[in-house]
Amino acid sequence: MKELYTVIQQVKDLQQAGLKFVLATVVRVEGSAYRRPGARMLIAEDGNWWGGISGGCLEGDILKKAQLALFSQSYKTITYDTREEDPFALGIGLGCQGVFEIHLNPFQDQINSLVDALEIHLGGNVAHTLNTHYSAGFQIELVPATVSHASEWVDERFTEYLSAPMTVWLYGNQFDAQGFIQQSNGLAWRVNWVGNLAKMSSNIPVQGRYSYDELWPIQSSDFIVMMTHDLEKDVKILEKLLASPIKPAYIGILGPKKRFEKLQNHFKEDLVTLLPISTPIGLDIGAEGPDEIAISIISEILSIKNNRNGQRLRLRDRAIHE
Repeated sequence: MKELYTVIQQVKDLQQAGLKFVLATVVRVEGSAYRRPGARMLIAEDGNWWGGISGGCLEGDILKKAQLALFSQSYKTITYDTREEDPFALGIGLGCQGVFEIHLNPFQDQINSLVDALEIHLGGNVAHTLNTHYSAGFQIELVPATVSHASEWVDERFTEYLSAPMTVWLYGNQFDAQGFIQQSNGLAWRVNWVGNLAKMSSNIPVQGRYSYDELWPIQSSDFIVMMTHDLEKDVKILEKLLASPIKPAYIGILGPKKRFEKLQNHFKEDLVTLLPISTPIGLDIGAEGPDEIAISIISEILSIKNNRNGQRLRLRDRAIHE
């Protein structure tokens, strides 16, 4: 998700600077790959680039191909096959063992149309299907996606699934809350910070700041992280969440099981059956300190968002990406 923000901003910066550019997009992958369809790389005419289409092994060659596309002002679709063990093949020594198809687009107005669609997606709270037609006239179509689906490249048409932008509500003013926000910002997650407004540092960028007493516009796709270190505040937060007709996708509560038992005693009904509560929050990685704890929490949120169990990859009995 962070890559999309980077590409969008750089497109605007390059246009302001009067520089031309090419957008490379991974449109098909077969076998093992570091990046999946939808990964993008923006290449300026001066050789600078942002984003990426691989783990670093294909970018150098794509830079050359992009200059050719820019010079000829025509689409180019490049296929890399890193499965072969030919000593003269590009794929020799690469970590991935698969086929990659990369589409190069040098047309500034078309890239602008794509940026407009991506900004609409990033400004909302829902998943989308993005259809990009390159043949018979360039067309962009952005529609809400009711279910998650695979990407497809057929007849010069790229269909991709854009998951809902990540929005996290963080409750708490202690120093560990700041560590979580900083880690989340590194992923371009949208963080709404809830707590004592007077104690919130203005130097920490967040999407919004709310007091405990305000109305929180929480959506069903949002994730909640409770790090208040205050049992009474947690009770009041959960009471408001229970009263709301819209329930979030996840509620993670910091603290041991015994703390949650005390929290549960304030309610007549079983909280876990009424709300998507996870406590103790985070994955079991032995985290200590605010930064490691933030990584543990973010890892659990990613595992839930991506429908994974958080186990070690070497124990997975199927492909890493399906």
